[in-house]
Amino acid sequence: MKKLVLSLAALVGLTAGAIAQTAELNISDAQKNISTSKTTYILKDKKLVPGRRADVYSDWYNFTGSYEEGTLLGQKLNRFVNFIQPDTNLYTVYSDGTKAKTGFHIIGSTFDPKDSNFLATSQNVLTRFNPYTVDSLAFTQFYIRQTDKMTVNGKLVNIVDTVYIQYFNIAGIKVGGYTFQSNPGVTYRYATPAVDNLSTKSLMNSTALKTDTILLTKAYADSLVLENGTPKSFIGRSIQIPVNLKSQSTNGANNSANLFAFSIVYKPMQKAKLGDVGIAYDGSSWLKYNLYGLSLASLTGHSQEIISTNKINNMFVCNFQVRYGQTLFGFLKSYLPGTIWTNSLFFPNFVHITTQNLSTEKMNSGLSGIQVYPNPAASNAQVDVVFNLSANAMVKTVVTDMNGRVVLSNEAKQFVAGQNAVVVNTNGLARGIYMVTLESAAGRVSSKLTVN
Repeated sequence: MKKLVLSLAALVGLTAGAIAQTAELNISDAQKNISTSKTTYILKDKKLVPGRRADVYSDWYNFTGSYEEGTLLGQKLNRFVNFIQPDTNLYTVYSDGTKAKTGFHIIGSTFDPKDSNFLATSQNVLTRFNPYTVDSLAFTQFYIRQTDKMTVNGKLVNIVDTVYIQYFNIAGIKVGGYTFQSNPGVTYRYATPAVDNLSTKSLMNSTALKTDTILLTKAYADSLVLENGTPKSFIGRSIQIPVNLKSQSTNGANNSANLFAFSIVYKPMQKAKLGDVGIAYDGSSWLKYNLYGLSLASLTGHSQEIISTNKINNMFVCNFQVRYGQTLFGFLKSYLPGTIWTNSLFFPNFVHITTQNLSTEKMNSGLSGIQVYPNPAASNAQVDVVFNLSANAMVKTVVTDMNGRVVLSNEAKQFVAGQNAVVVNTNGLARGIYMVTLESAAGRVSSKLTVN
């Protein structure tokens, strides 16, 4: 793998002036060839039934898809398969002959229903006051089964590999930030499971609300297509897993309180020996180990810059740089956010949630439902102002201080009927209380904003 030097400093609430190296993924062309079968494995044979009451809101949220529409303006991220192993023994040989430790050891995802990117794909954006239940997860897995039996205590037994999925609410989630030396005025935010509670022996995190176990037998094997001994493509399957966990809501003091996260760990029954090759893209010889991979995504030259205190990274990993309790950059331990790579990493997945207190009744006529968050906000933050329109309209944003003086005004922009959001930058605003007002022919609404 190639190495890239990243200069980081002025960490928020953490060590300052860190300079280190982190790996940049070298994704082979073959690795990007992904196919998904129609087979869906539903753990415990349960299916989700969305609520039907008028005051219940249920929907699937796909952050990667929303990010492509809302931030990338329709440009698609490149999907690829990344295999995970519990240790650093197994290696991958890339098409150019270079040899590197296979994949990651943990892959996980964070979910924030307050992220305004969801508006791009017509999901409702929740506030920190909306508790919700995570009903179900769905993602694409690749279980490449190359060996069915092994010898244990002198007997030939069927191999059963294991996948563990752990779930977290804010009690088990660490929220942090870092600043690049090249841009010291901006803090990049991230969230991962609690770093000090990850066992370097088992890769299980003790702050998880619960852990699901998936036993992988021959029946759940997916396909690996070879051409002259070289992987040509992978065929995986979409799996749906019932979760049924409630998020924490907040009284308004903690904007991160209703975050949710999950992590995935693979434990093969047959252990790899140090230096063994698990997969080779250059056609060289490789040993027949069972492999478990997930569909990830990135885009060459694109960095996901999360500076709003109302947003977090979509994914996190544990790789060889932090696998055994090491600390990277002086502050990253156990997990690395997907934003730390030059080409930001994403984990495409679907989260189905239900909230009991977001009405699905027809919205009031005109302009309504203004919500400002994060609130309170820092003096260099991006604030999302969410509102509803009953019909397409031009909307202007005005921020005034408590004396009625205009401190910020944006030109009127065209918005469509439904839920929308505008961004207010608090950079340059002194500490205090302000009024955020939206004005249009459809009406006028205001809400307080506190800058601290």
